[in-house]
Amino acid sequence: MARKPVHHVSDPVVWKVLFAPVRAEIIETMRMLAPCGIADVARQLDRPADSLYRHFEKLVATGIVFEAGTRSTGRRSERLYDLIADDVGARFKLAGSPAANDAYLATVRSILTMSARTFRGAAAAGQLVGLGLDKPCTMRAFFEHVWLSEADFAELNGLLVALKRFLDSKKTRTPDTRLQLVSVLTSPIVRRRGAARTAPGPRSLPTGPRHTSSATRPTKPRKPKP
Repeated sequence: MARKPVHHVSDPVVWKVLFAPVRAEIIETMRMLAPCGIADVARQLDRPADSLYRHFEKLVATGIVFEAGTRSTGRRSERLYDLIADDVGARFKLAGSPAANDAYLATVRSILTMSARTFRGAAAAGQLVGLGLDKPCTMRAFFEHVWLSEADFAELNGLLVALKRFLDSKKTRTPDTRLQLVSVLTSPIVRRRGAARTAPGPRSLPTGPRHTSSATRPTKPRKPKP
């Protein structure tokens, strides 16, 4: 069965099942290895194979993962699994609904959980080198608060789509490569006390008698003490 280029999930509940932290890692690993067995995925994720069986059952139940036959491993027969598409995306019917926003938030939590686990492992192995933008290093980590117009965000989105396509082309291991995690997040900022929706204008100095300095503010004459 040939994979579709992309499968869009319309149900936020199904999306949350797919993108629980471990299951999201399974799907991403299968994009590189499938058709494959559970043991193959377990080795790639550095997890016990027994801990992945229930996750595969849930993924098969969603229809995103399916059984793709068997292969012989010595005297045993091992089940193989594959994905119905090369990539999975969200296309919820009610994009701004509470259920959709809950699914988006669950996705971000999974990405943060996977990223933190990856960074902890690399740090424990002494493999994290530098944060500088202009020096050779093994990692990048930065965040920016920026004011973007709709046109600016459209341009940023185009750059991220190009980045995604570049990364999608790097799913095959070659002798000169090393497995890397790339996480990208963007979000509108909402302040509880009320965030400005547009960039503030130039700051002006207060004027008027109520805002004059103490040196020039008129004072009332003090009454003499009796």
